[in-house]
Amino acid sequence: MRHAALAAALAATALTAAAAPSASAAVQDFPVPTPDSGLNDIATGKDGSLWFSEEKGYKVGRITTAGQITEWTIPREREGDTDFGPEQLTVAADGRVWVLSDAHSSAFVIDPAVPNTPVGRYAIDGDELGGRRGNDIAAAPDGTVWITDSLGDGVLRIASDGRGADTRGGAPQCDFDGILAPGPDGKMWCADSGGGDALKRIELDGVTSTAIPLAPGFSVSSLAAGPGGTMWFGRNSAGSFAFKPGDGAVGFVAPDGNVREVALGDRVAPTSLAAGPDGAMWFGSAGFDQVVGRVTTAGAVTLKPLGARRADAVAFGGDGALWFIDENANRLTRMTRDEVAGSGPAPVAGTPTIPAGTLRASKGRVPVRVTCPAGAAERCRGTVRLRTASKVRVGGRGRAAVRTVSSSGRYTLSPGRTGTIRVTLTSTGRKVIRRGRTVRSVVEVTPRGARKVAAKRTVRVRG
Repeated sequence: MRHAALAAALAATALTAAAAPSASAAVQDFPVPTPDSGLNDIATGKDGSLWFSEEKGYKVGRITTAGQITEWTIPREREGDTDFGPEQLTVAADGRVWVLSDAHSSAFVIDPAVPNTPVGRYAIDGDELGGRRGNDIAAAPDGTVWITDSLGDGVLRIASDGRGADTRGGAPQCDFDGILAPGPDGKMWCADSGGGDALKRIELDGVTSTAIPLAPGFSVSSLAAGPGGTMWFGRNSAGSFAFKPGDGAVGFVAPDGNVREVALGDRVAPTSLAAGPDGAMWFGSAGFDQVVGRVTTAGAVTLKPLGARRADAVAFGGDGALWFIDENANRLTRMTRDEVAGSGPAPVAGTPTIPAGTLRASKGRVPVRVTCPAGAAERCRGTVRLRTASKVRVGGRGRAAVRTVSSSGRYTLSPGRTGTIRVTLTSTGRKVIRRGRTVRSVVEVTPRGARKVAAKRTVRVRG
């Protein structure tokens, strides 16, 4: 445990501007003064203003609820770096803002009362703090600031007096993305990304932890404390250069340890969570559907389409409005909560999720694995069928069209359970999915009593 040295003579420039808002009073956009700033994260300050990081611009900004923007320039510790500036940030108990930068090798500290320049830097990858590479950063209830390690090798804790203490030996296990957040119980929580199927509740000693299993699914993308002592999480499938993330779900761990989860469909991918003053949780999405979502502990979900806007990360301001960053548009947006009220509901809660992968047809049948969300209020019931993902010709003749290639298979699953439904290929399906051929197909799930497909998953089917 050693005191981390503060960097001296930090050169920085602050820029203050009254951003010109656009759109209606219910939805207002505030352009960031720095062009192509690379907006990355947003958090609420102690005075109700919003703090945001600019990875490409090497700046941290603050916007008041009146729209006044101030920017702090963060030094580049590596000559020539252009895209490894400030990323994850957190507001500590004393109101100072901590941000990871330099590809997570440094943590800078900003005092809101000190303009133009950060007040300190901690070299996370230096010998004094154990030679780490940070992943996420969060302020703990005891006034310390925690940083997870990209190798999952414990956590680094920095006290308000600058002293650092780290844990080793893989305790607690917070692998890969290392999502980290303070809980409603005075503990710290992280995601164990060994498959994304557990959360860890960590004592403030940084070592002792309790695993909270989740239903099989995708990696955790966000964590946040919620109302009534709940700890919320969001998760989704990873995207790629060709596909956006999807197959989103939100859920929470209740004070008694029980877990509830609500599927959001394959077009929504929650990116961040924020507790609203209305007692609900709110989230942004990186999926095909550009939406802001609202979910209650009862599992009621509302999705607000954003049109040309995108909510990459969300937070609530002191004015009670939802604020979010939009990296592509290089702006912040303020949205009143009543703007979301009355929007259309999300896909039916309790709709099973379908894992990605390749399905193998055998003797004219295709096994499809589906999971009923743990948070479903009752058994999941409905039908599953397969269709082609694109237009095809049957037997090389006739008009190309999207084809249904299987009969419907029925499912009945208890909450949290996974089952295999074997659907039978139709005569058209046998011609399209021939032996030795792999065809991109879509699994469609329709809950009992519903008229429309509630969930889809693109897979490969090998004949």
